[in-house]
Amino acid sequence: MAISPLRSASTPVSRMPVHDAGSARPANLQAGNVSGFSPAQKPGSRLSSALQQDGFDAGSSKGAELGKMLQETLSALTSIVQLLGQATGGAQGVQAAEGGRCGTGSQPFSDSSFTPQASSARPPVALNGNTGVVGPAASRPTVSSSGGSKLGGNLPPGLEKFRGAIESASAKTGMPAEMLAAQIWQESRGNLEAVSTNGGNGLTDTGLMQVNPNTFGELQARHPELQGKNLSDPETNILAGAFYMKDMKEQFGSDELALRAYNSGPNGVDRSNPDAIPAGTGDATYVRKVKSFMNTLATGQGTLPA
Repeated sequence: MAISPLRSASTPVSRMPVHDAGSARPANLQAGNVSGFSPAQKPGSRLSSALQQDGFDAGSSKGAELGKMLQETLSALTSIVQLLGQATGGAQGVQAAEGGRCGTGSQPFSDSSFTPQASSARPPVALNGNTGVVGPAASRPTVSSSGGSKLGGNLPPGLEKFRGAIESASAKTGMPAEMLAAQIWQESRGNLEAVSTNGGNGLTDTGLMQVNPNTFGELQARHPELQGKNLSDPETNILAGAFYMKDMKEQFGSDELALRAYNSGPNGVDRSNPDAIPAGTGDATYVRKVKSFMNTLATGQGTLPA
C-alpha cells in the first residue's frame, strides 16, 4: 500500500532558518561522518545535532528545552511501564487467591447427611446394599419369565431372609416382588410374630402380611395351593397376601386400588382415588407409604423407617 509523503499533507510544515551552504560546519559533519553521535549524549543534544544535519537550527536554548522535554517524557514512560508491571502482578495475585477459595468452598450434595426420618423415635433402617458403588444390575429388580420379578440387592436384613419366599410368591401371582416386600415392611416390619386386631371384623391379623383368618379361608377356596397350609408359615403367609393382591388387582384394575383394598377391604375402595377411605377404615396414607418403600427398595436410595 502506497504511503503519501508527509510534505503532501494539507498542513504546512514550518522549517527553521537554514544555514548558508558556505557556513562553516564541524569537521565531522563536513566529511559526512555522523559517527560523532555518542550513545551517552542526552536525547536533546542528539536530536539537536540531527536536526542541524538536516538543515534545521533550533538554537541552543530551544535544543536544551527539547532535550529536557524528551528526557521527562522517557522518565514518565518508564514510570508507566513499572506501574503496569505492578498492576499485572497484583491482578494475578488476586486471581490466585480467589481460585484457592473456590476449590473447596462447598460440600458436594452426595455428602449430605439428610435421610428420611421414621415416624417413631427409632432410627431408620439401613438397606442391605454394598458399601461401594452398586451397578444397575445389582440394584434393580429383574422380571422372570413367569411374570413375577426378582428382588435387587437393597433389602434390609429383616427382609433378606424372606427373599426366596417373596420371589416365589411374585412368580406365582405376577405381583411385583418389590411391592410384596414393601407391604411386608409396612404390615409387620418383617416380624413373623406380629399380630393386630382387624378393624373390620375384630379378628386377629397375623404374620408377615397380617392376613386375617376369615380372608385366608376364602383364599384357600379360590387357590388350592393354599389348602392345608397355616398362616404361621412365612412362605404361606406371604403367598396368601400375594394371592389377595392378585385378586384385588383383577377386580379393581390397578396396583394402587389393590393396595387400598388390601388395607381397607374391597368395600372401602374409591375407584377414583386410592388414597380415599370412604368406609372410614384403614390408613389414608397406606398406598403412598407402600409405594415409597417400593421405590427405596428398588433404587437403594434413602432408608426405611424402623
